[in-house]
Amino acid sequence: MKQTKKEQAVTLIALVVTIVILIILAAVSINMVLGDQGILKKAQEGANSMYDAEVNTQMAFNSITDEMDKIIAGTNTQNPELRQDTPNAPEQIEGMTPIKFIEPTDNQMGSYEETNWTDSSWYNYQESKWANTKSEDGSMWVWIPRYAYKITYNNPENKSEGGTIEVRFLEGTTDNYYENGEIKTAKRQTKIDETVDTTTDFYVHPAFTNETNINFANGGWDEELTGIYVAKFEAGFPEGNNNTPSVKSSVSYTQDKSWVKGVEVGTTNVSNQDARNWLDGIYGSDFPKISYPVFQPLTYSMNYINPNDTYNIAKAMNEKGNIYGFTLNSSDTHLMKNSEWGMVSYLSYSQYRNKRTRNSYQQC
Repeated sequence: MKQTKKEQAVTLIALVVTIVILIILAAVSINMVLGDQGILKKAQEGANSMYDAEVNTQMAFNSITDEMDKIIAGTNTQNPELRQDTPNAPEQIEGMTPIKFIEPTDNQMGSYEETNWTDSSWYNYQESKWANTKSEDGSMWVWIPRYAYKITYNNPENKSEGGTIEVRFLEGTTDNYYENGEIKTAKRQTKIDETVDTTTDFYVHPAFTNETNINFANGGWDEELTGIYVAKFEAGFPEGNNNTPSVKSSVSYTQDKSWVKGVEVGTTNVSNQDARNWLDGIYGSDFPKISYPVFQPLTYSMNYINPNDTYNIAKAMNEKGNIYGFTLNSSDTHLMKNSEWGMVSYLSYSQYRNKRTRNSYQQC
């Protein structure tokens, strides 16, 4: 059917009107989406506001957390009076389990119970409650945190009259400590021929320090230490009064003869006899393997062993198959050095000692 010119004109007008309406609608839509007050702008502003709020919340949370950590550590910068000596936390050694001692009463003997590394009541050096642990065999160990000390003699002209020992716990592997809310730095020996006056300033105990630059003049180490574990009791034989089975180490006795008291061989004089001990009896030239020592109360002390064998069995305590659960990677077992004896003794006689009994700790 043929369309007239009038009809074509009407159709064209309608098409133009439609296009104009679509353009208007598109413009309105685009403005609603992309304009200054558009949907995308509002969405972006909302996202930015949420991000800012999240950042502010996280910053506030971090600030609160930092302040809490500082208060706990005694290093709050806004409140200097809260600063205090805070000992380094005991290192987690494979094979060790924290233990807490239960004081004896009139009706019950003292005992201990196992706990965990995060137990807040496990130790408190401010209250002379030291951190104790137990290895897999039942041996007991105590943590000595890194510290500096100062000695005040009752009579400086006659040091044999005694005096007092003050201790300041140090932060991490630094020489820093807090005193009256202020951070201070303890002194240490820096030259081989240097003499440090421990009566006027606090001196970092050398048992914790790296002394490679002064040729280990005071029995130090080849690195800085946060603390050291030492055995709570002297080295003894397994079995007997303890329940630890005897396990042979890789170390053999090297001495077939020893000087023995007369009472042990039925004579009145000390004499040279076949080497012996309570666990293995007389072993003479058989040179049996040395059993791993234990460090427990009520234990027969390890005796008739020469310094060489003592040194070697102490080093072998972290070898494969040991009874303690120690590993080469987690521990460095060794014969106790003079510097470490002093380290334990000074802390034992400081303000952190047990007020009822002076703590005494030994290590094989």
